[in-house]
Amino acid sequence: MVKYKIRSHHSYEDDGVTIKSTYQDIEDTELNLGIPPDSDNRYYQQYLHDIRRNGMSIVSCDECGDGSPNNTMWQYLDNAEELLVNKYGNDEDKLNVLRGNRYERAMKAEVPYVSKLEGFKIIESTLQSIKDNYRHLPMRR
Repeated sequence: MVKYKIRSHHSYEDDGVTIKSTYQDIEDTELNLGIPPDSDNRYYQQYLHDIRRNGMSIVSCDECGDGSPNNTMWQYLDNAEELLVNKYGNDEDKLNVLRGNRYERAMKAEVPYVSKLEGFKIIESTLQSIKDNYRHLPMRR
């Protein structure tokens, strides 16, 4: 069951078409509450706790914002690469940043890859060229 939805918000120029700025937040669908991705926010801390306990299956997202990894954690969803490709095409730079970010968190055993099983899935599926960029990281134990 999806408990959280990552949302993108846009503000527009006076012409009503040109996007001036974009930001993302997390909607708690049960509480109908918008949560800013701020580590000082108690609802954001609960969001991270729920991900640790239940995995990313409780989160959904339809848009990747500017395509950069951020604190909403959209980049760890199973459909993250698909979201990037749908918005930016086969932009190898953005895809490599996404894959590198996932690999680094998996190697460091950080949320959402605290579980060895989840971490090793990412580590094993990562391209060697990306692994080479992160060879300074100690091996996950």
